[in-house]
Amino acid sequence: MGRGRGRGRGRGRGSSGQLRPPSPYRLQLSPSRETLTYAQAQKIVEVDLDGRLHRINITDPLPVITEDEMMAQDIAECNSNKENSEQTQSKTRSPLPEPTFRVLSSVSPSEAPPLPAAYYRYIEKSGEEQDSVAEYDMDEEDLAWLEMVNQKRVSDGHASVPPDAFELLIDRLERESILESRSQALSQSAVDEDAFCCVCLDDECLNSNVILFCDICNLAVHQECYGVPYVPEGQWLCRCCLQSPSRPVDCVLCPNRGGAFKQTSDGRWAHVVCAIWIPEVCFANTVFLEPVEGVKNIPTARWKLTCYLCKQKGRGASIQCHKANCYRAFHVTCAQKAGLFMKIDPVRETGVNGTTFSVKKTAFCEHHSPVGSRRDGSGDESVEGRLVGGRGNRGQRSYSQSPPSPQNKKGTKGQKKKNTKGSGGSTRRSTVPVLLVPQIPSHRLNKICTGVDVQRKNQFMQRLHNYWLLKRQSRNGMPLIRRLHSHLQAHKTAEQREPDEKLSAAREELRYWQKLRQDLERARLLVELIRKRERLKREQMKIQQAALELKLTPALVLLRSTLDQLQEKDTAKIFSQPVNLSEVPDYLEFISRPMDFSTMRSKLDGHAYCSIADLEKDFELMISNCLKYNSKDTMFHRTALQLREVGGAILRHAHRQSQSIGLDPSTGMHLTEAPNKHGFYSCTWDDVDSLLDPENRLHLTTDEQLKALLDKLDMVTSMRTSGGRTKRIRLLRREINNLKQKVNQQQQNAQSMNGNDKEGEGKEEEEEEEDEEEDKEKKKEKTSVDNGPLTTVRGKPALAKVPSSENGDISGSGKSTLLSLDSETELSPLDLVWAKCRGYPSYPAMIVDPDMPQEGLLHNGIPIPVPPVEVLKLGEWRRLEEGEKLFLVLFFDAKRTWQWLPRNKLLPMGMDDTVDKLRLMEGKKPSVRKSVHTAYDRAMVHLNHVRGNVNFTPSTFI
Repeated sequence: MGRGRGRGRGRGRGSSGQLRPPSPYRLQLSPSRETLTYAQAQKIVEVDLDGRLHRINITDPLPVITEDEMMAQDIAECNSNKENSEQTQSKTRSPLPEPTFRVLSSVSPSEAPPLPAAYYRYIEKSGEEQDSVAEYDMDEEDLAWLEMVNQKRVSDGHASVPPDAFELLIDRLERESILESRSQALSQSAVDEDAFCCVCLDDECLNSNVILFCDICNLAVHQECYGVPYVPEGQWLCRCCLQSPSRPVDCVLCPNRGGAFKQTSDGRWAHVVCAIWIPEVCFANTVFLEPVEGVKNIPTARWKLTCYLCKQKGRGASIQCHKANCYRAFHVTCAQKAGLFMKIDPVRETGVNGTTFSVKKTAFCEHHSPVGSRRDGSGDESVEGRLVGGRGNRGQRSYSQSPPSPQNKKGTKGQKKKNTKGSGGSTRRSTVPVLLVPQIPSHRLNKICTGVDVQRKNQFMQRLHNYWLLKRQSRNGMPLIRRLHSHLQAHKTAEQREPDEKLSAAREELRYWQKLRQDLERARLLVELIRKRERLKREQMKIQQAALELKLTPALVLLRSTLDQLQEKDTAKIFSQPVNLSEVPDYLEFISRPMDFSTMRSKLDGHAYCSIADLEKDFELMISNCLKYNSKDTMFHRTALQLREVGGAILRHAHRQSQSIGLDPSTGMHLTEAPNKHGFYSCTWDDVDSLLDPENRLHLTTDEQLKALLDKLDMVTSMRTSGGRTKRIRLLRREINNLKQKVNQQQQNAQSMNGNDKEGEGKEEEEEEEDEEEDKEKKKEKTSVDNGPLTTVRGKPALAKVPSSENGDISGSGKSTLLSLDSETELSPLDLVWAKCRGYPSYPAMIVDPDMPQEGLLHNGIPIPVPPVEVLKLGEWRRLEEGEKLFLVLFFDAKRTWQWLPRNKLLPMGMDDTVDKLRLMEGKKPSVRKSVHTAYDRAMVHLNHVRGNVNFTPSTFI
């Protein structure tokens, strides 16, 4: 591929020795086809015979010719053609000329000069000798011009100019123009080596498809992209500079200026790339790509599309994105400016009529461009067809926004006159010929005519200079002396080969920095390879370490993954680090063995755990410590409960994994015999249903039942989602909650019976003392309920400091142990109680006798509300359904709500101040606690009025 750039002879890129030969035929214009309407096309039949288009109307009568008549007509035509040819030959036949001669007697032949001893040899003149001799020869045009000028000079009384002087002056003008062009070439910048075709935006070229440069606007186009079959000699101009050199033209198909233009069939201008991409537009001549036809065939809907890039509507015709269901429209040149994906692919179609070739044009908006293509075009991994390698911004350099069209086309007469004058001036300016050769200054003209004897030199030299310019323009800028043209090309190549010293120094420095950058890039690649190698080595070492751990400590891998899963569930990082004693200095007073995840991990790294059971003990210790120290209404208490539920499932799954792997719980190593995995994870609905039946669990203890239910819950949870799965999960959770409630109640009873039960006490003497205390407490319970048992508060440390004689034991589920101790205590009507409904905290209420008279009742002068009939009917229905005794209570709320509740939902009020305090703090939200406080205040006021103590005031705790 040639990359040479030359500004002479078309400035084509490529080797000048392999240029295309000039076209041997003239341009054959295609027959003009008038556009027919749909109605006309339905009545016309077009027939193409011998390159001529014949249109026949279906309504015209056609004569029917038989085969005999056609044969006779052909014979007649052949005979007439033969007779005509014979007549022509007879007319053109003439006798041959006969030679004539005569003898001259008075002629005496002269002797020929002697021949030299050596052969004749041509010696080319040197440059100085050729410069001293005028090489220009006059032609007929010069003779006619000089004769006309001499006639004018003779009529004015001046001497005529001889032809030798004319040839000498023209020769000097040519040499001076060569010097002037050299000086201009030095001042101008060289041809851009990174020039690209403004039609296809590609910079690649071949010897048969070079890039041409316009000598006025410097437009760069491929030969095939602009329709130039061969590279012209001399200077080359684009159609815009050739036909409208001084007036800028606008594209009829887009609002942008600049680029390669061609004229339409109606005298307007259009971009070549716009004519290529718009479907309804085509070229009349596909070789020269002109003129542009089909602009009138563009539908109105295409003219009304709004380009989403330039936001202009009604200026030019737009194309749309080829993605299905995408209607984004954009001008062709706007798409090139924005660097959108535009690709033309050749398509080969093979059918019944043979193989045909066509093109497939695809253009996408920026949202539907193929994957990997980027709008800036800076990546080298872009999809083929994208403006790759910096081509995304070539469209921005090729086009510019044209000024908006004037909105008001109507004006006054004065404005019309001004516009007419302006248009006339521009028309006159456009008719001025463009000078394609360098003009010679006047002072240089005086120097040229020095030594030539011509009268009125200045006037003659001006006329001669203008004539010379016109003649050069007629030759498309070619020099009138061919030797000077070849010397000019040789001089340009010599100048390119001999650059300036500064330029060569800059190039050397550039090569140095390029080499340095290449070395740095190699070093970077080497470092990157080393980094990859070390990373692979590190991963290999990790794999070897894991394999060695599986051999030496197989349980450690399972323990580590289990601990990681437990720690992931602690999203708030509450248990990640030990408790800061500076924040809670009394922590060690209640907790003797602190535990957290960091301590567990350090013990795991120290091989302190041999099985999942050891890890589970520390996990339960950590949870119990949090529940023991923090109160129920704190975030830490709730988080510990949630973590216990989630962590229990993880630990149970780890236990099953340990059993399936076959790990020894005592050593953590593999068992000698492989475990039997058959049916290990099998679980059927019958197994779950049989376990849900309480009669089938009578032989198991409470802890064993809870463990079995939890295992089945994990199995069912891991199954596929179905209606039976959801139902059984609900039943399993209900049974688990009932068992947990039963266990908690047993623990509460044991704690209340054991008295001050502390951790670490396991001696027999203390147990005997506790038994004695329990016997005493039972006797006290039978005699009086007002004196509560000696208990220790579990939960909030602030309440633990209350004397045991004043506190009641509160269970972890939020229910008072007085409920279990006083379950046999009968509640009578008009007693104040704490009533507990599902989903709500305990609320102050009063027991009301449902059989009270309908007229009402006075309790120590205080009227008691009568229950409505609907409430009484609801109570009868619920007693029949549940089969147990229900109490009718009236809440001390603003709405005076009625409710039927069983005995286990009621707790006597006012028997213990600490119990009342905890009931008041049971609500989670401040608004709920405030309403409970208000109801408690109302209950105390009611109790005060009933007892007749007017000076009674509620507790200061409220």
